[in-house]
Amino acid sequence: MTPSKGGLPARPPASQPGPPLTEDTMRRFLAVQEQRLAVELKQSEIALKELEHNQKVADKSIDAQAEDRKDERRTSLKRTNAYLLFGGVALVLLLGFSVYALHVGKEAILLDVLKVLMGFVGGWGASALWGNRKLPDTDE
Repeated sequence: MTPSKGGLPARPPASQPGPPLTEDTMRRFLAVQEQRLAVELKQSEIALKELEHNQKVADKSIDAQAEDRKDERRTSLKRTNAYLLFGGVALVLLLGFSVYALHVGKEAILLDVLKVLMGFVGGWGASALWGNRKLPDTDE
């Protein structure tokens, strides 16, 4: 017999009969086939259980991510509301102080306070700009 393309021996031509098929050979062949089918069935069951397990893990992961996102949105909303409340209170206090300083005639103090506040606001704005600037990627 000559080897075929896959390296396995080629099938004998039809003119050459193979070994005689006896009843014992058929029984062994059927027993081997039964064992193969049992193994394939077990492998299929294991693969199915693995798929079911993976599905459960994926579902739990998706649920956890959804819960995290909900908490993240809630926290972000609280933070934004706190910033707005703080800014509003600070603005009302500044306006109240400004009206009082103008009423008493202390414009110089009001100008000094406004200069200091503008320095803080400018520094905060520069800090925000510097923090949001993207650095170029240096992948080589």
